[in-house]
Amino acid sequence: MNTLYGIIAIATPLLLISLGALISEYAGCMALFLDGIVNFSAFFCYTFTIITHSLLWGIILSISFTVLFVTVIAFITEKIHANFFLAALALSMIATGIVSAASASIFHTRGVLTSEVFMFNTAHMRLYTTIMALICTLAGAFALKTSKIGLYIRITGTNPDVLQAKGVNVALLRIASWSIAAFFASLTGIILSLRLSSFVPNIASGIGWTALAAVFLGKKNTATVIVAVCIFAIAQYGANNLQNISTLQAIPSFILLALPYFTALFLILIAPQKVNRQ
Repeated sequence: MNTLYGIIAIATPLLLISLGALISEYAGCMALFLDGIVNFSAFFCYTFTIITHSLLWGIILSISFTVLFVTVIAFITEKIHANFFLAALALSMIATGIVSAASASIFHTRGVLTSEVFMFNTAHMRLYTTIMALICTLAGAFALKTSKIGLYIRITGTNPDVLQAKGVNVALLRIASWSIAAFFASLTGIILSLRLSSFVPNIASGIGWTALAAVFLGKKNTATVIVAVCIFAIAQYGANNLQNISTLQAIPSFILLALPYFTALFLILIAPQKVNRQ
């Protein structure tokens, strides 16, 4: 039971951000900024909580600021007809730079940030954030499959002419897909920071790239994306616990910690290249 719970706890934030990656990919402008936005949101959740002395306001302000930031960049990208791929990479670098500069300016350090105001019970917070991630993921997946805007987003990347013929603004849908992806990435960053009761530089640790890998491996099919996320979560759980096995302690820790990324690379290399759309 502890093993299953451990895997689920690891999988839920990844599942949450993978949904955001999936939505942006449906719209034809995959959110390559996810890792940077996770770090961005985690930092500002910590910062706003410290400033307001309220975790609720910290979460609300962090999500609002993050989504607004990404939406503005998406609007500018669409307005000047820039390449969304390059814009997403630039956005990630800008977010990383903002976090580093703001941390140095506000807290006079670019290292780990801790405070009594941002201190929580680890076990309780892990449970609460797991439930929150599951609820948000299920709600988002349900809306994607059943709502009109969900339908429009799912065909934006493949059949934009059909939507334009119906009078639907495809540009707004592309912008919305980035805003939604930013929302889920923001929640993921908040979850990671709450579980650690601190902000750690590069707290994302590649979770955004792993989410993109899950979407690629899942061929943009919701069910298979979930399977890919579960595989990565099992690999991460194994990497976390293999270090405690005495016979494996001779293996350098960085090799064990890299196990999820080796798993992703291996699956990408062997995965068939045909994309199934759903």
